[in-house]
Amino acid sequence: MGIMSILNYSNQLYEKLQLDLAVVKLEGDNRLIKLESAFSLVDKAMDALKRYLVSYKFEDEEQEIIFFKFYMSKFLKDSIFYSELFGIESNRPVGSRKYMKQFYEKELRGVRDFLTDQQGLYNYMLLKKSHFDRTYFLRNSQSPILKPNLFWHTLDTRFCTVYTVSFARIEATLAISDYLYEELTNLNGDLKIKDIPKKFNLTWTAPKVYLVELIYSLKASGVFNHGTADIREIAAIMEILFDKDMKDYYRTFQEIRIRKRSRTVFLDLCKDKLESYMEESEGV
Repeated sequence: MGIMSILNYSNQLYEKLQLDLAVVKLEGDNRLIKLESAFSLVDKAMDALKRYLVSYKFEDEEQEIIFFKFYMSKFLKDSIFYSELFGIESNRPVGSRKYMKQFYEKELRGVRDFLTDQQGLYNYMLLKKSHFDRTYFLRNSQSPILKPNLFWHTLDTRFCTVYTVSFARIEATLAISDYLYEELTNLNGDLKIKDIPKKFNLTWTAPKVYLVELIYSLKASGVFNHGTADIREIAAIMEILFDKDMKDYYRTFQEIRIRKRSRTVFLDLCKDKLESYMEESEGV
């Protein structure tokens, strides 16, 4: 074929973009300048992709669906991520750790509200569904608008579909959630693994999803601080105690919520194991 497949071209362009973005470190001073630089890199890559797309003829509907579902959405996700993050950091208060924590906690609540509002599409992504793909990711399809939104009427449908943007926004929001969690962990990070006596160190060797299930069950049970401890605090303590990266616990919890069978696999396992242990200990 004389012209490179747009999927291959997108891959090459995105790999180069990620290498360029890796050079831009978001932590430390001048964070807004770095975010602006990162957004500019994404913007240039998207311009190149759009120029390629304008004259490209898709081989078939399947290729078009794949491109708008998995490829263009990645570029849009990065664009939304750096744009939204720039807005967040522009409004971050300068001052005490207390005010910064309150600010990030408020932003995190907004993120969770958005993901809850988008639960239907989020589930479609998590479960890797495809039955609506022809409606969602073909540009000539009549995509149903779930809610009135003036933005959709100004969308340039040469370069994306309504649901390409929706999926990208969900992915970007998940990435922002990870960023906010990391910032809060840093602000709360007085206690480190190295501060715990070595003889008490425990490493969580079971699947991470089990630990997330445990964290949410402890929150739901109200066993810490008379029920006032929030998920973030419990997750942070578990991360320290068991040396386990917990920054995307919310995403894992959403996967637990949509299990087709039992949503409490780990707790069910613990109950069975404990009952067996009790019977053995009693000599039964």
